[in-house]
Amino acid sequence: MKSRPVLVALLLFYNCTSQAQQNKFQMGFGFQRTWILDKQASPLKYQGNEKTFSLAYTYNGSSGKFNTQLSGALGDFYPTGFSNRKMYNPGYNEDGTPKADSGLLVGKIYNARFNIGYARQVSSGFSMAEGKSKEHKNFVGASFSNQLFYSDNIVRAGWLNSTSVNADFQHDAILNSRHTFSIKILIPIFTRNSRLPYHNTISSPDGSNVVKTFFKQGSRFAWFGNFQNIQFDAGYEYAVNKNVGMGLHYFAQWLHYNYEKPINLFQNNVAITASIQ
Repeated sequence: MKSRPVLVALLLFYNCTSQAQQNKFQMGFGFQRTWILDKQASPLKYQGNEKTFSLAYTYNGSSGKFNTQLSGALGDFYPTGFSNRKMYNPGYNEDGTPKADSGLLVGKIYNARFNIGYARQVSSGFSMAEGKSKEHKNFVGASFSNQLFYSDNIVRAGWLNSTSVNADFQHDAILNSRHTFSIKILIPIFTRNSRLPYHNTISSPDGSNVVKTFFKQGSRFAWFGNFQNIQFDAGYEYAVNKNVGMGLHYFAQWLHYNYEKPINLFQNNVAITASIQ
């Protein structure tokens, strides 16, 4: 009889371990806020209110995990405090009266992120108290990512494409095999950033494609010393059953880059997620 608690603990541990070796697909919908101060385009700080969508795949192995994620966001983009700015149409009507029509100066911001990486488990622990089990794992790894910011407002604020190789750290905690908490920090080490040239316009003397010209004229290599970008993920998931999970996900990032003129970005996102495995 004395060996029964030990046997139960071993069975729970085996169950958690076997569940960890599996494929997981996740989908999320949420809302995002973005603030950008792009001094190359404007002295004003711009902000966006976006709706987001994400897809993710994770393979949990016995010694590590492979993960890939794709997300996109779209929303209004305008100077902070001036969401109702209007552009008036100057001129006169056919009868000689001044034109009175106007339109809101609200642009759109388009944001997309892609990440693929592998993290190796470096430590773990398991405990059981009062019939409740707790397991935690720490992972260290590397990833490759790309994120794009594009706006269609008049001043072209916030145009940036950043491709990077990153260092990753992740912590997972599982309570009673149903409640999973995770925290992940990602920091780019080497990056290739693409922005508009100093005159903030795209022009090619040989008539090249606009996209090709953008990457040719505005791309520079950077590293942690002159490009700082800290990305933070936190999530909670409840296992409805052994195959389906529901949860909440939070993402935030801070970005700073000096070339050619400084750009600063802060972003946070809250999403509802659903997963199958």
